[in-house]
Amino acid sequence: CIRGGMCYVISRLQQRYRETGRVTERRRSGLPLATSKADDRYIVNNALRNRMMNATQLQARLREVRGTQVSRQTIRNRLHQHGLRARRPARVLSHTTRHRHHRLAWAREHLRWTRTSGPQCYSLMKVDSH
Repeated sequence: CIRGGMCYVISRLQQRYRETGRVTERRRSGLPLATSKADDRYIVNNALRNRMMNATQLQARLREVRGTQVSRQTIRNRLHQHGLRARRPARVLSHTTRHRHHRLAWAREHLRWTRTSGPQCYSLMKVDSH
C-alpha cells in the first residue's frame, strides 16, 4: 500500500470497474451541472488569458461563443474549483470638476520642483545631528 490512504482509493476504483466496467464517476442524484467539461475548460482558459475580465464578461463570452447560458455565480464557482477568482472591478469615485481643477493647479504649481528645491520634509537624506 502507498502512504496517505491510496489503498482505499485504488480498491474503490477496482470495485467500481468490476461493477460498471469503467472507472469514471457514476451519475448522481440531484440537478445536473449547468456546464459541460468543455465549458468549464473554456471558462478557466478565458479567465487565464484575460485576467481583467469579471464574471459578467466571462458569462457573456461563454453565451456568445459556446451558446451556454449560465449565471454569474456558476462562472465564479467554476473558477473557484480551479483555484481562480473572478475579477471584481474596484469602484472608484469619479472626480468632480472642482477636484480636477485643484489637482491641475497643484501640478502646474509644482511642475519645476526638483529634489533640492522641494520642501525639506520630503528630503530622505536629512539626518538629525543629535
